Amino acid sequence: MKPYAVGIDVGGSKIAAGIVNRDGELTTCYKTYAHSEKEPHFVIDAIEEAYFSLMNGCGLNSDDIEGVCVGFGGTVNGPEGLVLISSNLPAWHKMPLRDTVAKRIGRPVILENDSNLCALGEYHYGAGRGSRNMCYATFSTGYGLGIIIDGKLYVGSTGTAGEIAHIVVDVGGPPCTCGKNGCLMAYASGVGISRMAYDHIDAGEDTLLTAFSTPDRKRIHGKDIMEAALNGDHVANEIIQVTSYYFGVGLSIIAQIVNPELIVYGGGLSRLGDLVMAPAMQGLRESIQPELLDSFELKPWQLGDDSGVIGAGARVFVDTQ
Repeated sequence: MKPYAVGIDVGGSKIAAGIVNRDGELTTCYKTYAHSEKEPHFVIDAIEEAYFSLMNGCGLNSDDIEGVCVGFGGTVNGPEGLVLISSNLPAWHKMPLRDTVAKRIGRPVILENDSNLCALGEYHYGAGRGSRNMCYATFSTGYGLGIIIDGKLYVGSTGTAGEIAHIVVDVGGPPCTCGKNGCLMAYASGVGISRMAYDHIDAGEDTLLTAFSTPDRKRIHGKDIMEAALNGDHVANEIIQVTSYYFGVGLSIIAQIVNPELIVYGGGLSRLGDLVMAPAMQGLRESIQPELLDSFELKPWQLGDDSGVIGAGARVFVDTQ
């Protein structure tokens, strides 16, 4: 068995790539934001650039690499190598990303949903070690879910298990990027908080967020809304309260459907600590069947922003055990 794997984590705003060893350690890292909010060909160019920049800088050759895994933030049919759609990036529709990237870099590629890889990373090397039935929930640009059952990643019959973001929680509610209305993601995500920010701006409310709005309604990023909230902006604080409450509603759904012993949570929007987790716990308590409230443990991620890349390495190593 070869000692290293290449993990590439493609998110809505960042691509992170790394060399991962079999102990779950990142030995070399590369990050780029060149693809942010752009169409597929820009994203694929950025993935290719990330791979070759990483390999050229790591001092290894292909004989040292067990395999390559790409995690993607969207609805992914991993077994078929397809990105079906993405709520975080525009114009994705049944894109054969696995085979396209494999052709570009000249070696086989595994394609997987990014939250699934975060779940694998935390299960093998992070907060999920020692568990058997674990879920990973990411509260970031999107709302993602990875499911581990009896120690194995569960992806369902078409590879799309865990698409919690597009469960309807508010029938007739606001539009979601998937085309439906009232999805969890319309509230509990970076995409959702940008939508809510524009709703408040359109209503003429006095808020610091107006400075980040654009005529073409370019996304107002979570970090800007979080900063405004910390500076006392009442609109930003209200948005954080609402989005966090719905994050907790999502946790209740996970607990009731999967019944894991552990839910690990992470993602950029989870970094606000109690400002997020207090309303999230309220949403969880008010939405869950009371008898199940104590049926699982809730833990923050341990691997942080590296969880997707490390999980991609784990995915490669699991395939070669």
